[in-house]
Amino acid sequence: MVGGIDQTRLDALFPAALEAAIARIEKDGTFFPLVFELRANGLIQNVAVLDTGATEGAQKVIDRLVQVLRPRAADQTIQAAAIVLFRSAEPAIEVRLQAANYSRDVTAPFTLATSGVFRRRRKLTLGEFTTREAANELF
Repeated sequence: MVGGIDQTRLDALFPAALEAAIARIEKDGTFFPLVFELRANGLIQNVAVLDTGATEGAQKVIDRLVQVLRPRAADQTIQAAAIVLFRSAEPAIEVRLQAANYSRDVTAPFTLATSGVFRRRRKLTLGEFTTREAANELF
């Protein structure tokens, strides 16, 4: 992708990915990695990846997602992607944003309050975000 992506489009992709992660945590308490694409036509799409191959460890799962997305970036089907990870140890949500001219990891720490005896309800409260530059593995 020659032109890259502008901030407005990244500003649409990031909250879509983050909000989906928040919804999964509030519903289930956790989630497997989520993948979102910003397609060439401007639509943001959640991507379901059915991988029946054996993967060992969290990094192998991430590597496999990158492997699936890379050809889509190369043929310009997508302009950007977000891989969203659940960091249970912190706890935090990590959003890995990548485009041709942009690559950052955004970490959003959170607290989770649980209420209800028979029907559990979870409420996630975000803390202060941190960002760091990241290697661009897709574009």
